[in-house]
Amino acid sequence: MPVKENTIKKEALSRETFKDYLMQIPNFLALFLVPVSFLSIGPALIEIGRDFSTSPENINLIFMFFPAGIVAGQLTSTFYNRKFKRAQIILSSYAFLFAINTILFFVKNISLFYILSIIAGYFIGINYVQSTENILSCKIKNKDRLVLLMISFYPIGALIAPLISSSLVKNNISWRFTYLIIAATVFLIALLYILISLRGENRIIASETQKVSLKEIFTNKKKNTVFIMILLIAVTYIVGETVLSTWSPTYLRLAKGFDIQSAALAVTFFQIFIVAGRFISSIIAGKIKTFTILISISIIALISIIFFVLSDSKFFLYLTISFAGLGYSAMYPLLVSSGSAIYNKGKGILASIVFATAYFGKTLAPYITKTIAEFNLTFSITVALIFSSAAALLIIALIIYNKD
Repeated sequence: MPVKENTIKKEALSRETFKDYLMQIPNFLALFLVPVSFLSIGPALIEIGRDFSTSPENINLIFMFFPAGIVAGQLTSTFYNRKFKRAQIILSSYAFLFAINTILFFVKNISLFYILSIIAGYFIGINYVQSTENILSCKIKNKDRLVLLMISFYPIGALIAPLISSSLVKNNISWRFTYLIIAATVFLIALLYILISLRGENRIIASETQKVSLKEIFTNKKKNTVFIMILLIAVTYIVGETVLSTWSPTYLRLAKGFDIQSAALAVTFFQIFIVAGRFISSIIAGKIKTFTILISISIIALISIIFFVLSDSKFFLYLTISFAGLGYSAMYPLLVSSGSAIYNKGKGILASIVFATAYFGKTLAPYITKTIAEFNLTFSITVALIFSSAAALLIIALIIYNKD
């Protein structure tokens, strides 16, 4: 009887509860902060360009510089774990982000604007990885669902982000107040982290340091090949998603004659369907094979982008960009969870490599868009179609490779 009672107690302790997921909210909000930090200015590129006496295409480069900082932060994040506790790294990142966003409110020089954006991206990247390691280290066993829920906070942030600057501009308030709103958001998330993530099991995880070498992780050639293919899928797919989430508001204003609120609404629909798609994927994760889901949703994205480019009706533009969001929805979280689970060791390092690779794609997207838009505005949006097609072909290749 005592043995049976002990077994029941252990099962009760290991059972996942709704409270366990709630305790991860501060880590989820680290993902929410990413789009809020740089997508918020998306609908106001024309106004920002006017303020800095330059074109919207040049201001669009912010979507290259910020992700470049994120990539650098993600690649170097795990090195800080060798000397500092996770809690120290995360709280320091929040302190720097609060200061940088406050300074950005006052900046008048475009070069300084770009530099501070890179630095802000760097600390976002560090925090991104540290918060993900907290997630991967917690007691919740269904990591696919957990990662899907965590990364779902990105589109929630991206859903809100365009409404910030567009609402300010519509009410004749300077777009610069966007950065004070971001600074306030950083402060609130940091406060929640202190109140929730420095208690109980979370406190133990936050106090951890980690020392795992790459040689200890990459020990199997076939698994290494699979991991490289996952990285290639991530870097190609993310270009398509980034073009739609960052450039489509400006494209719709210049090419389709949308006003700023209507253009921002298109991105809002895009992000709503990403959130919906990730919620659906969190339910079916584990029941349907990961790569079956990936190839299915990539086809949805491709078809939707084709009709988005061809449409002139506002209704069909909203409809097609919404379904494109559904198509992109589960790509990133499933690639992260699949990539970080290939090996038992160094899950945080594996996840950070996937993150950094994806954000490298985000860094490329604005430059590619800018270059093409200068010659052909309509063709600039088809960049999403080209790179999404490449991602779909790579998914098919990976499915075939795994069967051998």
